[in-house]
Amino acid sequence: MKTYFPNLHRTWVYALLTLCLLCGPTLSSAAAAAPGDEDLNFWQALEHTHYIAEGSRGPVVYLFMDPNCPYCHELFSWLQNPVSAGQMRLRLILVGYLIPGNSAAKAASILAAKDPLRALKANEDGFRVRDGRPEGAAPLADASTLAKMRPILERNYRFLQGKQSLLPGSAPEGSATVPFLVYREKGAVHYVVGLPNNAQWKALTGSR
Repeated sequence: MKTYFPNLHRTWVYALLTLCLLCGPTLSSAAAAAPGDEDLNFWQALEHTHYIAEGSRGPVVYLFMDPNCPYCHELFSWLQNPVSAGQMRLRLILVGYLIPGNSAAKAASILAAKDPLRALKANEDGFRVRDGRPEGAAPLADASTLAKMRPILERNYRFLQGKQSLLPGSAPEGSATVPFLVYREKGAVHYVVGLPNNAQWKALTGSR
């Protein structure tokens, strides 16, 4: 399926393939929408998560992401234009599980920063493939900072894992996939696992 995301550099393609089992779908996505109470309750619960806010106009969109996830990096980069144009308010919910001993420490350092949004953008600006492995540029948090932020990261992961376990055709039981988008359209709550397709992208940005 054709998407709004351009072809990636060959190095990126190789790196993305190496993490396909961890990050979930490569350039495909799955979505579900329902006006039921369970979905609305989940949406309302997300308002009380420890998120990083970006943008001041437009509808709210939640994005679960890991600092070392190449798909999250790609999606975050492409969401910057609609955020800057006032087409959405992005709320970024960090998890840290893709690279053991690394992802959580980077996510903790971002959350603990004086300006978490600036720290997250620095992570994405410096995103690189090192020794064949995609990695964000955030520093690793020290042990005390990681211990302080771990409950937040674990709670965020439970939100992600709990919802995806209820979506047909998404992550296997007991696991979770990033990126994971949650947004509302016409009163219904929608979910996108992986990268959005054209129709989902238009719904996200209000560009139908």
